[in-house]
Amino acid sequence: GLRTGWLILGILLLLIVLGEAGLRLALTTKGWLLDRPLTEGQLAERRIDRWARADAYHNAPWVHDYYREFHAVQPYGWRPYVYWRHPPYQGRYIQVDHKGLRATWNPPTREPATDPPPVRIFAFGGSTMWGWGARDGHTIASSLSRLLHARGYRAQVTNYGQFGYVSTQEAIALLRCIHRGERPDIALFYDGINEVFASSVKDAAGIPPNEWHRRTEYNLLDRPRRLLQHAGRQLLTENLWGTERLVAGLRRHFRSLPEDWSRTLPLGGGLARQTLHVYVSNLAFIESLGRRYGFEPLFYWQPHLFSKRHRSPDERTMFQHRLSTKEAFDAVYREMRRSAALKDRPRFHDISALFDDLAEPYYVDGFHHLSEPGNRLVAQAMLEDLIELIDRRRAASK
Repeated sequence: GLRTGWLILGILLLLIVLGEAGLRLALTTKGWLLDRPLTEGQLAERRIDRWARADAYHNAPWVHDYYREFHAVQPYGWRPYVYWRHPPYQGRYIQVDHKGLRATWNPPTREPATDPPPVRIFAFGGSTMWGWGARDGHTIASSLSRLLHARGYRAQVTNYGQFGYVSTQEAIALLRCIHRGERPDIALFYDGINEVFASSVKDAAGIPPNEWHRRTEYNLLDRPRRLLQHAGRQLLTENLWGTERLVAGLRRHFRSLPEDWSRTLPLGGGLARQTLHVYVSNLAFIESLGRRYGFEPLFYWQPHLFSKRHRSPDERTMFQHRLSTKEAFDAVYREMRRSAALKDRPRFHDISALFDDLAEPYYVDGFHHLSEPGNRLVAQAMLEDLIELIDRRRAASK
């Protein structure tokens, strides 16, 4: 019986190996079923080429090298309460410190005792605030620092933007700063896109993107069966790609499968209102922190490609590629514009129409990531509000 069992197991393994070898041979020689599989390096170069071709860059010579660094900095590290941040990274165009924060241009520090201390500005947001598609010195945070410096204001701007963050994560990140004794003079928040996207993907408001990953990973070491299942799927995906690509190819031939970013749900009025309610609740929480700890909050609702009336060829392509998400954005942005709670808040500013009537291309990927000139326009839209707050704080301290 033992010998028979080993024979059956050996024959089964041999059939798997032969089947996989046959599938690999077929899939790499027959272009009618699937394209030849690409290596991870080839896939990365394909993404880099696509990103770098955006006409908003006007063939800038630094773009390809920037996106190679951008691709290298993608993995995340665990952070309490807020889930993730980027690990430290030192490149030519992208630098991330040990706290997981993107480098920001700030003016040189001056020593004379007569100089007032610089205004501390903490800038929170998602990947657009982080600076997807822009070099360190040309993010929104760096542009704000440069513009303030040009107007004669000393400021120390810190970029707390992180990929995928929603306003709840940003509020918690600010609270964690206060826990560590790091208090800003001004806390600036740039939101909107991730609020809509997170709600539309999971059909629930107030939940960070990719929450299902967190549920899958939770306590895996204490659930050996679940851990083995997950490891088995990874093993099949990474080693039996012939079988996997055959199944994917057959599914693609029989039914259309949208890409991840297209797997969004239209937001009904109730969910759109709940999305705004979560956002407004976070604003109220941050305002209360400001009153207690002596900082001034500022809130901005960000623009997106769908409302831009004059689109470049690349922007039109991106618009069509993300068209299935437009309904969700329209629903939440309508709720935002008619929200009485937001109209009563002088610190809230809707700049979602900033690019609507501009013919120049400003979007470099998706429907919200901006070119360096686009980041500068966003910073300019914030500048006078910041100067007013700085002047008010100076007058109050005299």
